[in-house]
Amino acid sequence: MKPFALFLFFTSLAIFSHKGFAQTPGRVLGKVHDSTGTAIINASVTLIADKDTIKIRTGEDGAFNYAKLKGVGVVVIITAPDYEADTALYSFDKNRQIDVGTVMLRPAYNVLKEVIVKSKPNPVKIMQDTVEFNAAAFRVIEGDNVADLIKQFQGVEVDDSYNMHFMGEDVVKIRVNGKDFFTSNVKDFLAKLPAEIVSKIQIIDDYGDLANFTGIKSGTSRKMLNVVTKPGMDRGDFGSFSVTAGTNKQIGTANELNIWKGEKQTGLGGMYMRQDNGAGQSENGGFSVNHRGKLREKGNFSFNYNTNQGNNDYLNEQAVETVSSIGTYYNNSVNQGKSSNSGHSLYSEFTARGDKTFLNGTVRLGYNQTQTHSNVLNRQSGVVKQDFNNLSNSSNRSPDIHAGFSLSGKTRKGKVLTAHLGFFRTAQYSSQLIRTQTLYYDQQNDQLLKDSVLSRNIEGRDVSKGFDFSTNYTLMLHKDSVKKSSSNMMFQYSMALTSAENTSATYVLDAPAVKYGFVDSLSAAFTSVFVKQAIGINYYYNAAKTRVLIGVTARPVILSNRYVYLNQRIHNNNFNYAPNFSYSRVINQGKTLSVSYNGDNNSPSPAQLQPVRNTQNLQNIVIGNPDLKSYFQHNVRADYRYAPVKTGISYFASANASATQNEIVQNVIIIPDTLGSYKQETRMENANGSWNANGNYSVTIPIQQNKHWITYDGNIGLSNRVVFVNNTRYFNKGVDISQTISGHVNLKKLNLSGKLNYTRSSNNNINGVLSRAGAGMPVMLNPGQFASTSFYTSQRVTAEARGRMRLENFGFDADASYTYSANTNADVANGNRYLTTIALGLKSDVTLKKRFNMSVAASKRINTGYALANTNPFLLGFTVAYQMLKNRNLRLGITGSDLLAQGNLVARQVYGNSIIDSRNNVVTRVFTLGAWYNVSNFGKGGRHIRVDPD
Repeated sequence: MKPFALFLFFTSLAIFSHKGFAQTPGRVLGKVHDSTGTAIINASVTLIADKDTIKIRTGEDGAFNYAKLKGVGVVVIITAPDYEADTALYSFDKNRQIDVGTVMLRPAYNVLKEVIVKSKPNPVKIMQDTVEFNAAAFRVIEGDNVADLIKQFQGVEVDDSYNMHFMGEDVVKIRVNGKDFFTSNVKDFLAKLPAEIVSKIQIIDDYGDLANFTGIKSGTSRKMLNVVTKPGMDRGDFGSFSVTAGTNKQIGTANELNIWKGEKQTGLGGMYMRQDNGAGQSENGGFSVNHRGKLREKGNFSFNYNTNQGNNDYLNEQAVETVSSIGTYYNNSVNQGKSSNSGHSLYSEFTARGDKTFLNGTVRLGYNQTQTHSNVLNRQSGVVKQDFNNLSNSSNRSPDIHAGFSLSGKTRKGKVLTAHLGFFRTAQYSSQLIRTQTLYYDQQNDQLLKDSVLSRNIEGRDVSKGFDFSTNYTLMLHKDSVKKSSSNMMFQYSMALTSAENTSATYVLDAPAVKYGFVDSLSAAFTSVFVKQAIGINYYYNAAKTRVLIGVTARPVILSNRYVYLNQRIHNNNFNYAPNFSYSRVINQGKTLSVSYNGDNNSPSPAQLQPVRNTQNLQNIVIGNPDLKSYFQHNVRADYRYAPVKTGISYFASANASATQNEIVQNVIIIPDTLGSYKQETRMENANGSWNANGNYSVTIPIQQNKHWITYDGNIGLSNRVVFVNNTRYFNKGVDISQTISGHVNLKKLNLSGKLNYTRSSNNNINGVLSRAGAGMPVMLNPGQFASTSFYTSQRVTAEARGRMRLENFGFDADASYTYSANTNADVANGNRYLTTIALGLKSDVTLKKRFNMSVAASKRINTGYALANTNPFLLGFTVAYQMLKNRNLRLGITGSDLLAQGNLVARQVYGNSIIDSRNNVVTRVFTLGAWYNVSNFGKGGRHIRVDPD
């Protein structure tokens, strides 16, 4: 027994005990959770009261309860493997009861009187819903941020924008020590928090706060990141302030400050930047404020407000090659214009939680406004020679509001009643003025045959509003305190109603009269009502190592559409039912298996339903289908994780499959015109037969107590896609493969890593690609683009090597990569396209007299195979800075980038039967003078911990 516990014990005897004391026996109850809010099962609870010492264990929900205690006070000591003990003294209330609430245990550390007990740290720990990485098992260099630490983890990917993925799934939320953290947005904080404060990183299958309250984990989980800090590191101030000016007419400032005191958090941010972006003027600004705090003892509240605005000139080029059965289309386009945007968003949430009740409410408000002025010149050749010149002015406004309220209560007998009510209203008001000039040529001698001009004004109004309601009632059937198991019956009902109003009015210019006239055949006005219901009954079993849910859900759907101009009303009602199943088991220590199935209905969008010709793109007229039915998607997923403690080797595997009934697909019809060219007409159809299945796997082998390690990752996917071409249905099968082997060598001052990857893609996952046209895709599509019975197969080989050295006054980073890609189409003559890229990079840092810093960065890229003309850029840059103040927080410096003026952004994308090369204009040779002040203080004493910029 610990000395402190003995001290409390004898103190309690001295204060509360005396001879002849006779009272009603007292009760002590409470719960034990870890920092993520997960119940700790089988924790030891020692109760010391009067002359008695009682030892009990927590149950499957982390609860403990004992009712035969004497005296007026009790010492409660809670211990569990891998956690610090919690010891406290409590007094009985007038009802002879002590409710200690929820006790949170923190991870244990091998620290004793300034002496660190060194032992071999296990890098990965597997629990039922959690994968935990021990930061002590990985190499962290001074100045590293949390992203630098996480990038070393098995199965985890962090891209350059700090989007995080685990085994192919997005990680969508961040918590610190099990508590919500500022905005909860993962990418906002991976680069700002120092890796030095981290004890453990947990990736959790999160079923939501309500599931943590009720103990019933059903439905679909999301991946959540939980950062467990070292003792005392749950607070700090971090952020940065900067002012810059540059030779590209740049003037700007970026400022951010985050104040973190446990559960009380406040963040402020603001920025302004004006510069020449290579295509013209760019001006952007924004402001944000967020706050999170406690609401009484067990509640919390938060709000987050953002506003931004910008005006940006742009210039980009694209070369699109489309192969088809009748030949090859080529489209070279130049898109130049100006866009402006402004937006506001406000999100607020509160949660109040007691032992028997849970209350949560959310409100989200938003308003966005955009304006775009563009001029797009397209030149088509190959099968068809045709030119287009598109001038357009467009404006959009989109206000929206969402609100939700959830309430849950439970009784001692295990009955749980939960209800949720939410509502929303979204709107989009648009106006487009489009002028299209089409030049038709003789396909034999390229002689101009016709110059056609069509001007039209399209006014749109889309408003959707509705509400959703759900209720769940859970009845406990059985509870076994010895086996720590329980079984429940769950009864569920939910309904979501959406009402939509869609109006699209098209006005065409009458050139002789010089006025616009309304064209009803190109206009639409309709309303729709979509009602989705779910009625389910499930059996739920939960034990210390096993969790099972099995049941069935019926899903009736009502879809009603009314078309004003056609004086027509159409009803499409469907009824689906599907089983519910999930199984999760801890097979033994460090080994888990989970399997789940879910299905859901979804309705077609207004654009897919309206039976009128959408003429925004004259090369691709889109016509909706009012007879479309709602579609139903089936999803199955399985996960296996194993990390034996003795070897340190970890194995991750996951598999998922999906199939869609009544999938909404595009029927692309190629239509020849009288002048020898072609146009495309896209209609919507329901179809069955689309499915996909893929598996991910990862194995990591540590070497020399995890100083070095080797990882093998892989993915294999099979798919079958429905494709309609000229009213005929085809199936396009695909096989996608990705195999990667990587290695890390970690020395005291030097880190080396390498990776070799092979990827094969069938490029047949094109559903929804057309919906992105105009947002990075070509404005004018080639006829037949993305619609073919034969797609390109892409194969890519990539080799990468990186090195990083950190000495006291010298830093060195180097990287090299080689990429070879081949896009082949066996069904088309000369259908092979090859691309090779060699990239080399070098960065060196030198610090003189602890204050003067110089860095040089150089990179060389060699490209062959692009359709667009491009250079093989050699990019050279430097930074010279002087660091001031005690912790060298303030930096004054000058930066030079792309000194040789060779920068160009060229990229290739492959979709279906098309290859798209694109290039954006960028500014070159820029010198920037600036001042940067960094705030990075953590812990109770506010110790400065350096975080280097990436």
